[in-house]
Amino acid sequence: MENYRLEKEYKVSSELFSEAYGEFQKKFVYPKSRIYMIIFTVIAIALLCVGIFAMSGASTRQKYIVYIAIVAAFAFAAREWYNPKKLRRSLTESVKALGEPVYKIGVGDKFVDISTVSDDLSDLSDEEKDDIPEDIDPLPEKTRLAADESFQLMEYERFFMLMSGKEMFYILPKEGFSENELDTVRSLKK
Repeated sequence: MENYRLEKEYKVSSELFSEAYGEFQKKFVYPKSRIYMIIFTVIAIALLCVGIFAMSGASTRQKYIVYIAIVAAFAFAAREWYNPKKLRRSLTESVKALGEPVYKIGVGDKFVDISTVSDDLSDLSDEEKDDIPEDIDPLPEKTRLAADESFQLMEYERFFMLMSGKEMFYILPKEGFSENELDTVRSLKK
């Protein structure tokens, strides 16, 4: 048995996931995406200027190549704008398809454990629940996040985002937690 200061079960709705993933994108995805979008747009505009002013005496083939390069640069800029939105929608749909599994958080002095307690079976009838084999897809092992220099705790109005590095984040909704429990989570930041 671990020595936790806080141990509690919770659920993350698909709406909350979408909101949290949007915040993650604002911090880690959109800045890089905007830079690439600007670079591709500048390239497209530069090629357009070259096409208008310097290609007047060029062959038809050269004009087509410049035209294709302009279209490609604008297409790459549009892709940088569209892909993060598409990814967010896709991930939100995947989370929605999972239902609302029950998670458990355990907050220790210098670590956080997060685990899946059970799958969401609320939409299944009793007969369907009985038909589920016991030996398929065991629940994943708990994840331990060390509260060290790579650990980030970001607080938003409806949730906390816990991160170790920039690749993976965990969402902890504030709903259902008392103020003392929220303070215990906040104390990880110190």
